[in-house]
Amino acid sequence: MSALEGAGRLAILYDRDCGLCAATARRLRRWDRNDRLQLVPLQEVDSIASPDVTSLVAGRPLESALHVVDPATGRVVSGGDGVLEIARRLPGGRAAALAEAVPPARWVVRLGYDLVARNRHRIGRLLRLEGPACDVPR
Repeated sequence: MSALEGAGRLAILYDRDCGLCAATARRLRRWDRNDRLQLVPLQEVDSIASPDVTSLVAGRPLESALHVVDPATGRVVSGGDGVLEIARRLPGGRAAALAEAVPPARWVVRLGYDLVARNRHRIGRLLRLEGPACDVPR
C-alpha cells in the first residue's frame, strides 16, 4: 500500500533524521498489526503524504514535535496528545483511552513527551540510535 492510500488511517509525522524517532517509528510499524498508521517522515511530507495531510499541516512547525493527522476528521494533534492518539489505535488502545480521560494522566504523558523530545538526540546517542538516517520501511 502506498503512502497515498489508506483512508481512515492516521498519518504520523516523525523526524527521520532523529535516531530515537526513527527507532520508535520502526517499532510502531511492527506494533500496528491492523495497518491503522501511515508513518511519514516530516522531511517528505510534501512528496508522499496525501494532499489532505499536507494541507492540514501547512505552516505548522513540524520539527517541533510528533504530529498525528486524522485526514478523515481534519484533526491534528501534537506531542503527548499525539502519543495518546496513536496508542488508542494500537492493540491495547483501551488503556490509552482511559488514561486520556483522566486529566492528571494526560498531563503526565505530555510532560514525559516534552522531556524526551527536548533530549531526543542525546537519548538517541546514549542508546546508539543516532547515525546515518535510516528510513522506516513503507
